[in-house]
Amino acid sequence: MIKRDRLIRQIDAILNSKKRLIPLLNKHISSSLFFSGLKVKERDAIIERFQNIVIIQTKHMEILMGIKDEAAKGESDVY
Repeated sequence: MIKRDRLIRQIDAILNSKKRLIPLLNKHISSSLFFSGLKVKERDAIIERFQNIVIIQTKHMEILMGIKDEAAKGESDVY
């Protein structure tokens, strides 16, 4: 079990990490694929997969923000 303030700090750390990760992924994937020599169809398939990852990461961030909000508003101090 952990205290509320530690839980909120940990969630904030994860959210900050994810906020940096998504743009970084997009930047490096785009440039890597540009120079990859792959066929357009293959590049498009890879880009689609990574877009799905971004969608999943975004949903994960939303869930974490909801958990953080609930913990901040809650009366319990142990989770």
